[in-house]
Amino acid sequence: MGNFALYNALSKGQIPVQYFNLMEENYSKYGLSVIQLIQIGKFYELWHKPNVPSIQQAYSQAELLVIPFGGLNPITDYSELESSRSRSLGVTPPIEQVASLLDMRITSPGKRSLLQMGFPIYSLTTYLSTLLDKGWTIIVIDELATEKSGPKQRAVSQVYSPSCNLEDCPELSYVISIYFKDDLLGITLFSAMNGHSIMFPVYWADRDKVARLLISYRIKEVVIRADSEANSGILNKIYDLL
Repeated sequence: MGNFALYNALSKGQIPVQYFNLMEENYSKYGLSVIQLIQIGKFYELWHKPNVPSIQQAYSQAELLVIPFGGLNPITDYSELESSRSRSLGVTPPIEQVASLLDMRITSPGKRSLLQMGFPIYSLTTYLSTLLDKGWTIIVIDELATEKSGPKQRAVSQVYSPSCNLEDCPELSYVISIYFKDDLLGITLFSAMNGHSIMFPVYWADRDKVARLLISYRIKEVVIRADSEANSGILNKIYDLL
């Protein structure tokens, strides 16, 4: 897949700064279900700042303030909304979700140090399917060949997502992109395995066609893009459609 981003040679103390800066960029590119693995020697590691809410947690809390289309019963509906959105957005920090999923332990060298978990590089292929099946997008940052002395250079070498894992695809899988404006849905189906794509419009009145697509094709990812003026109620209806 090639190198998407390159780290300059950094001192050990600078690496976490660029790691988390790149994490912010990847959230904007790939969404909130991102795991970022960085090579440190013979291991891939996943980091998290202790006592700092993850972007998933912050996003979830902000979403709870959005009132769905049609309003809410102030007594009974807010708790139900909070519970469902918390579950769907996974407010537990990714490092804890991954550690639980892979049955691994999180460590912290010191009270103020980063929370860390990791595994040997050769184990990545073992865990990929498990992570992708749970909907994660995996960013892999590898060390580049440099002189033995001095700081290492690193680059984003691979991006794996549920619909784009070309190393283990026994069945043809698709990503569906939905663009919404006014009362029209723009639908695109794409498979990274063979480059096959289908594009067509669907009026909101015929939105059941989208549900039929989800049954007819092996959809592994859904990308939603809406007009900037689309209200949260309409977006919630699209989510319900899926």
